[in-house]
Amino acid sequence: MNYLAHFFLSNNNENLIIGNYIADDIKGKAYLDYPTEIQQGILLHRKIDDFTDSHSTVENSKALIREHQNKYTPVVMDVFYDYFLANNWTSYTEKELLAFTNNIYKVLFKNIKHLPTKSQMRLPFMAKSNWLYNYKNISGIEKSLTGMSKRTSYTNNMNNAHHILEEKELELNKDFNQFFPELIAFCNSEIKTF
Repeated sequence: MNYLAHFFLSNNNENLIIGNYIADDIKGKAYLDYPTEIQQGILLHRKIDDFTDSHSTVENSKALIREHQNKYTPVVMDVFYDYFLANNWTSYTEKELLAFTNNIYKVLFKNIKHLPTKSQMRLPFMAKSNWLYNYKNISGIEKSLTGMSKRTSYTNNMNNAHHILEEKELELNKDFNQFFPELIAFCNSEIKTF
C-alpha cells in the first residue's frame, strides 16, 4: 500500500499518521528513537506492508502486471492500490477525500519536528501537488510513477505503468475491493493491541 492507504488505515490517530508517513525512512531498530505512539505507527506500517505483500489477492494483481513492470511490480502495485482506494473512497468512509487529504497535510506539518529529514523534505512537494488527492486520477498516477522512475538508478518502465492500469483496471479494481476490507479488519485488530 502507498501513502493514501497507510494514512487511511491510521484511523485518524495523529501518532499513527506520523509513524505511517515516516516508516519507509526509518530503517531497522531506529524506530526506537521515537516516542512510543509514533513507534506504533511505524510498526503498523511494517505490518500493513507484510500483510499486503503476503496476500494471495495482491499476488494475483501483481501477476497481471509483472510482465510489464518486472522487479518494480510491488512498487507500482502499491501506487495502483491507492488509485483504487481513492476511486472507491465512498465505499470505505463517509469523510470526503479532499477534506481527508488536507487534514493529513495539516497533521504532518504540525508535527514536522518529529519527521526525519527525508520525510520533512518530501512533505512540501506532496502537499503542494496534493499527491494524496490526485491518486484518484490516471494523470496523478502517471506523475507519481514517473517521479519514482526518475529517482531510481535502475532501468524501469514505471513511467509507462499508467497504460497497464488503464488496460487492467476492471480486474485490478475487483482484486482491490476483495482485499481491502481484509486489510482494514487486520489493522483495526492490530490497533486494539496498542
